Amino acid sequence: MAVWPFNRNEITMEMIERDPTCDPYYDPPGWTAPKWRKTMSFFWESIAKPPGERRYVNKLDRGLLFYLMLSYFIKALDQKNINNAYVSGMKQALHLDGNQYNYFTTMFNCGYLAGSIPSQISLSFARPSIMIPGCEVFWSILVFVQCRASSDKYLYACRFLQGFAESICFPTMMMIIGSWYKPDEIAKRVVIWDMTSTIASMFSGYLQAAIYTNLNGVSGFAGWQWLFIIDGVISLPIALFGFFAIPDFPTNTRAIWLTDRDKEYSIRRMTEVGKKGPKKMTVKRFWNMLFGWRFWAFITPYAAYITGAGTYMNLWLQAENYSVQMINILPTIGNAIALVSAYLFAILSDITRWRWQLTIVTLLPYVFGNLVLGIWNVPFGWKFAANLVPSIGQPFFSLFMAWISDIFQDDTELRGYLPAIGNAVWYAQYAWFPVVAFPAQKAPHYPWGYWAALGLTILNIVGVYTCYLANMWDVKRRGQVVNKYGLYVDREDLVDYDQSSLSDVKGGYIGEGVQEVGGMDIERDSDLIVVKEK
Repeated sequence: MAVWPFNRNEITMEMIERDPTCDPYYDPPGWTAPKWRKTMSFFWESIAKPPGERRYVNKLDRGLLFYLMLSYFIKALDQKNINNAYVSGMKQALHLDGNQYNYFTTMFNCGYLAGSIPSQISLSFARPSIMIPGCEVFWSILVFVQCRASSDKYLYACRFLQGFAESICFPTMMMIIGSWYKPDEIAKRVVIWDMTSTIASMFSGYLQAAIYTNLNGVSGFAGWQWLFIIDGVISLPIALFGFFAIPDFPTNTRAIWLTDRDKEYSIRRMTEVGKKGPKKMTVKRFWNMLFGWRFWAFITPYAAYITGAGTYMNLWLQAENYSVQMINILPTIGNAIALVSAYLFAILSDITRWRWQLTIVTLLPYVFGNLVLGIWNVPFGWKFAANLVPSIGQPFFSLFMAWISDIFQDDTELRGYLPAIGNAVWYAQYAWFPVVAFPAQKAPHYPWGYWAALGLTILNIVGVYTCYLANMWDVKRRGQVVNKYGLYVDREDLVDYDQSSLSDVKGGYIGEGVQEVGGMDIERDSDLIVVKEK
């Protein structure tokens, strides 16, 4: 291991040319991972990576992944709190005796629907590092003011605006993750990032139970009001942290926690994988995207994901006369199951690359849960299991999006717009579907709601397989080839490197030590990687 007499932030290409070992991403020739590292890499692949690349990936995890986990945590926490507040005294305090429980979700979904596409359009004019934290600050303030709710109409307005502000998060964060991590790294990161929403759901249940026990009535606020206050206190600092933490994309990052060397290394990694830099979204390009096969193959499984089983477990427990504390705590068993399941699925996905196959497997628990609850007249234990077993399938979205990041890795904007439009379609149907299929006044027995969810789950399975078939058709049509990461790329984008260090990549250019296959040169022009004909 080299000892540097200078700060790594001050390393220049000239220094590396004189002494390659001063490169933070220098890998000793012939280095192989010890057996213990290879064993531990089953759980976290970067442990067995060469020292230079391992240092880089760990830095990404500490900066980008850590923030994204915090951000998604507060998003899920602030979205879930309305459910916990409803069964913890808010229903009685605001005299909510109708379908308001579902209307709160509907108004949030309407706001999310209204903001999904505009939020992506805004990224053509403003960086994610500005837009995401700005929206987070806005919705954190909305969480605070919900503690002063005096009527359902007040909450409807807050929920709509909160949904509008949150609409930028999922598609943009997914686009950012896909722009920084390699195929053998991405599934675990996406799952861990997404599972912070499950942790938030667990935390919200425990938090509400503790608040109801210890703070109910303190300073004149009921327990459900304290939940909004404390959620806001948690959310606002994390939102402000986002202005510093989000690195945008490798080709245009201005993150101060990344050195110039980090930025060059990022471009090299993503070029080799086949990832393209961001490009301007035009009306023509958007139109072609909207009517291309990728949109339609993607949208069916995405929009058909209606879980049903497990969603209304708290209302079922309330009908069974469980205490407020147990109503908030028991559903967290499903959250714990989801965490374990998600990580195991992610490991299998990254090791085997069975992306679409495992995505289908995650839908099978929903088939079981909706079938049992659709029948309904079954023993108590079966109902309890039918509400918890679907938690095994919760990583569906994570695995599906990791797969989409692989097969659509040649178009950065597409990876953002597809989930944005998908969210718009999904929330458009979810704005009315729960009200019709799962009306609150019929809880906990919904005569046809679970059967409808079962039908959509089967449609989802068919949709995932159809997307796979469509992608393989496109691969053959374009004559694509497989690169060393197992991704299909156009022949002109097939690039490989003879060594791990960056000594042959200067300012984004490919130097003499690079093996280039095809008819293109790749260089950096301004903020974009530009492909030029030879």
